[in-house]
Amino acid sequence: MSAAPRMVRRGFSLVELLVVIAIIAVLLGLLLPAVQSAREAARKSSCQGNLKQVAMAVLMYEQSQGRLPMAAEVKTPPTACGNCYNPWHEAGLSSTSDAREQGTSWMLGILPYLEETMVANQWNRQTNVRGNASLAQKDIASFYCPSRRSGIRQSNEDQQNLVDAGWVGGGTDYGGCHGRFDGFEPLVATERAFRQQADATGSTGRRGGVFMPNAAVATAAIRDGLSNTLLIGELQRLRPIPGGATAVETDHRQSQDGWAVGGVATLFVTSVSPAGHAGGINNGFFQSPGSEHQGGAFFAMADGSVHWIGEDIEAGSNESVFALLGSMSDGQIASLAGNQ
Repeated sequence: MSAAPRMVRRGFSLVELLVVIAIIAVLLGLLLPAVQSAREAARKSSCQGNLKQVAMAVLMYEQSQGRLPMAAEVKTPPTACGNCYNPWHEAGLSSTSDAREQGTSWMLGILPYLEETMVANQWNRQTNVRGNASLAQKDIASFYCPSRRSGIRQSNEDQQNLVDAGWVGGGTDYGGCHGRFDGFEPLVATERAFRQQADATGSTGRRGGVFMPNAAVATAAIRDGLSNTLLIGELQRLRPIPGGATAVETDHRQSQDGWAVGGVATLFVTSVSPAGHAGGINNGFFQSPGSEHQGGAFFAMADGSVHWIGEDIEAGSNESVFALLGSMSDGQIASLAGNQ
């Protein structure tokens, strides 16, 4: 009898295997950008939803109280800054001798309308932010943009922007509109006080935004129109450039952070800075708004609508479209039409 034919098993050659690996690598290279783009689209949508939720909480507060929340609650203006307010200093005092000392922001007032009633009820109004440290460090999910973070990022030194660098939470990526002027006076490297604003008429009203210190605004006072006035928006979260030597690289890039803290930590302005910074969005200046989305940021108007505003919006002067959107009753009506 003849032997049965032997079965020959043939595998992949090395060349064939390398070709398959190369094809898979190409497919992954084509797929990953699409996946990343889809993820960022989802994060942007979530951010937009957060901003909408915060805006509606502000408007619900106004319906309940008859006015919008104050930008910050601070005591008598300190002499160190002349006639201005320094909520950052007041918020961070290790002990207070006056129950008026608060340094708190408008965001504290809207917590009950964001299903954070427990935090609001437990807050001790007889002391300042540091006196409520355990509550001030609470991460409120609605206050974070998922394209940037979900909490304080040690890798980005976010904690250095808080009232206390030892705190582990309590940041915010959203803030209220303070107006179209140079809004804050640098006292020392980490403190920014509200300037006492004045225009040609001696009043802050014409250039003021909806959030002012120790002053509550009713929506009826927004005479430029609710849909033409910025309410809240995304904030830049900046750190000084390592080794930087100029103010543009250091002092002007020093953000403050923390939803509980009044002042620039929870506010932005729409002006062109006299320090030489262009106006607009994502300009590297601590007073201006911005985001970590590519090309622009989300803003909510005083009517509660949320809009995307691109970095290419007219913003080169204090009479430009973006600047004018920041003031609520200057009589110069600006519109978002064609600028989104």
